[in-house]
Formats: sequence, C-alpha cells, structure tokens
Amino acid sequence: MQERIKEGRLPVEFITLINGGFGGGQTCPVCDTPVTRDKVEYEVVDPRNASHLIFHFACYVIWQRECARRIRAGDSER
Repeated sequence: MQERIKEGRLPVEFITLINGGFGGGQTCPVCDTPVTRDKVEYEVVDPRNASHLIFHFACYVIWQRECARRIRAGDSER
C-alpha cells in the first residue's frame, strides 16, 4: 500500500462519495486482482485526475486507513 501511494498509483485523500455495484472485472489498485461479478465493487473518483478507481471492500478499507494515518501524521508524501 505504501509503495502504491509513493509511486502515485493511489491518492492520499478522504473519500466522501462511493458508488457500489456488482464487480465488472476491473483490477483493484490495491491487490492487483479483478473485482469479479460475484463480489461487490467500490468505485471512487480520484480527485487528482477524475479517473475511476475500483476496489474490493477490504482493499478500500486498507487504503482509507493508510490515508487517515498519513493525513493525521501530516505526511508529506501525499
């Protein structure tokens, strides 16, 4: 997770709008595996470039916890 943020693959942001639905096979940016139709996908808009990020629920939670940790710490790698 930390490397993905450092590489710029994921933003450090609190997300306030989340869309959910059946998985469409897109790759989760946290675990690099597809969110299949038998799973629920969580879609957010990347505030940096308006692209759509699709997560598994557990991956979304892990990412947001890391964002919260960095924001609280005032981490400069945002």
